[in-house]
Amino acid sequence: MRGERQLKIRFFMSLTLISICSVLVLATALFFWFREKTIDNVNQVNESVLLNTETVFSKYMDMVQNYTMDFYRNPNINTVMQSGDNSWSGQLYSALSQIRGTLTVNAFLENAYIMGQDGPVLMFENNPLSNSAKQELFERVKGSEIKQSPYVWSAAMNSGAEVTLMTLFYNDRAFGSSEYNGAIAMTVNLRKLQENVFRSSDDGGTRYAVLDAEGLLLMQNGPPGTTFDQGMLRQIVTGDSKIGTVIWKSEKGSKKLITYRKAQQGELWFLSETSYKDSIRDISNALSLMIGLCLALIAAASAVAAFVSHRMYKPIGHLFGNIHNLFGDRPAFAHGGGFEEANRELERIAGRFGELKRENEDSALLRWLTSPYRSGEHLSSPLPPMKDSNGNAAFYVAVLHLNHSAAENGMSGEEWMEKIKSLPKLTEELFGDMAACRGFFPHPEAAVLIVSETLSGSFGDYGLSRERWEQLESQVRTWPSATCAIGISRLSSDSGQLKQLYDEANGCLQYLKFQFQASVIHTVDTIHLNSSPIPDPTLEAVLQVVRNQEHELIPRAIERLLAAAGSYRAEQATIAMSRLASELNKLGDASHADGFARHSDFLEHYQRIWRITDYEELRSWLEQLCLNACEKLRMLNTVQTRSVAGEAIAYIRKHYGDQMLSLNSLAEMLAISPPYLSRLITEATGSSFPDFVNLVRLEQARTLLMTEQELDIREIAERTGYGSSTYFTTLFKKRYGVTPSKWRLNHILQQND
Repeated sequence: MRGERQLKIRFFMSLTLISICSVLVLATALFFWFREKTIDNVNQVNESVLLNTETVFSKYMDMVQNYTMDFYRNPNINTVMQSGDNSWSGQLYSALSQIRGTLTVNAFLENAYIMGQDGPVLMFENNPLSNSAKQELFERVKGSEIKQSPYVWSAAMNSGAEVTLMTLFYNDRAFGSSEYNGAIAMTVNLRKLQENVFRSSDDGGTRYAVLDAEGLLLMQNGPPGTTFDQGMLRQIVTGDSKIGTVIWKSEKGSKKLITYRKAQQGELWFLSETSYKDSIRDISNALSLMIGLCLALIAAASAVAAFVSHRMYKPIGHLFGNIHNLFGDRPAFAHGGGFEEANRELERIAGRFGELKRENEDSALLRWLTSPYRSGEHLSSPLPPMKDSNGNAAFYVAVLHLNHSAAENGMSGEEWMEKIKSLPKLTEELFGDMAACRGFFPHPEAAVLIVSETLSGSFGDYGLSRERWEQLESQVRTWPSATCAIGISRLSSDSGQLKQLYDEANGCLQYLKFQFQASVIHTVDTIHLNSSPIPDPTLEAVLQVVRNQEHELIPRAIERLLAAAGSYRAEQATIAMSRLASELNKLGDASHADGFARHSDFLEHYQRIWRITDYEELRSWLEQLCLNACEKLRMLNTVQTRSVAGEAIAYIRKHYGDQMLSLNSLAEMLAISPPYLSRLITEATGSSFPDFVNLVRLEQARTLLMTEQELDIREIAERTGYGSSTYFTTLFKKRYGVTPSKWRLNHILQQND
């Protein structure tokens, strides 16, 4: 069968897709996990290299710093610093030879300066600085403390070129308050130093660099001319983190893995830059393996899905076969809908079973009520036994509608049924010795009690038995989370009327929805209720409140309506409520705005209201209908307001030449009040009705002055709706500043020019 085959295919496809998605999710998770691990490994390698680079760089700086300290402490050089006397001597020559030898051996050391009290005394320069740069160097060294060495600065050469230098010095000033007694300063050629710290070629695709505190590139490896992204460098040196990793996307779109750390001394930064693709090269190498693994897993998942779908389909197939049998001769699944159509059919069957259950309950109740007249069957009579033998004892039939919340009171279904079955005993206790009771319990929400006199006339005063029924209702309400409504028949001694009395008691429950806080209804109280239809004005009061959009008055209007409905028979009250519901649905419905009544939903409302058994439920439902109608009216009024205003404006523009045009005549034509029309026009145009009419007329007059030059002013005034040319001229001049004749003359002159 096609529907069954489609269902099996859907099983297979669903399981296969679930398996494939699971494999892909797992593969994706593994990919990202392995990628992060790979990047972490590359990052750790780069951090180790940066730490080694910083160590090597620090050793060079320490070496140069030691040179400056040793030279400073040389007695001969110190004498030159103190006295400023650099005259030739053998001792001084020996000391200066040490400085020159140091510059020769260490090619990255470019210049050395011996600073006296007032300026440089002796200097050795491989790349001479300008005089101003030397003086700047002296001032900076003189005013600095030892801990500020080394530092980076921009200096001018003798050739005029600007160069970035790193300078190390020693001046014996450990604190800001220490005296200056001279200094030794040495400048480092960073370009030559980077050859000692870095290799000139790419280090396996990774570039390394040293930055100053401002993000200026001091040293780097790699081929000459290569640069770093300046935005990236500024972001690193201005950030709060002293060590870390970022993935930087350059302007060209390529990604870079950047690892950086700040040196402990010298306000320098060390960083490495690796291609992001190189960082995850292990993933790239394993990509083919992962793709193959995923394909293998997907194939295995598809095979498992086929097997599982076949095994799962077996019980489903039996279910479909059973549904076939329930259909009988009628073909099932005519549309091949699979689960959807099967579900609809099962719901239909479940509904039919519910109807059969209710019919069975009604049949059981009917058999119980008529058991005294069913000869040959061993059924207990519903009538309790009498203590006397005259057989004329009277009895009541009571129908109880019960409700409880098992979630709130924690009472199981069996416990609840035990409570219900205790009602006959509870009733006998309340009535005392004057009554006996038997009950029937068709389902957990209903009970039927027959309370009979134990002796003829033992019920005595009718008011006394009424009090007992109210006590029974109060006792039931003391049960956990339980509510109770009781309908009571009239008193009768004719056992042949049991079914009729049951119908009376059951019908009494229909009055509860119209009685505020009522829970016990007697048939004798409903006999004399008004059986005529509820008058239209009673319903109109609610409709008028809705039409007037008086939301705050709706609850009170509904309460007054239900109070009035309580004095009518249940059928008439239900009909009136159904009519009201239909009218409320019709209000604001544009498709029924022509006034034709809509009755197609009357039966639906009637059935719904008849099933309602609670006053609050009916009141809330009617209030919601009123609020919904108010909202529809509000939206409709908004649309109609815009439509009426547009229609009025269009009429004015078309009939501006009619001298009889007035607000009253236009309002009468549109079937609205003149004040309301005036407000609509003002809101739409920003002008009052007379001003807007004059505006339209004067615009048309101006057009005629330019296009119909053979017409005189009187004819133009008549065509635009003015009976007096003088009044027309006055209005025209007031608006445009000139008379109509002058306006036409100016227009003619402009055309001639």
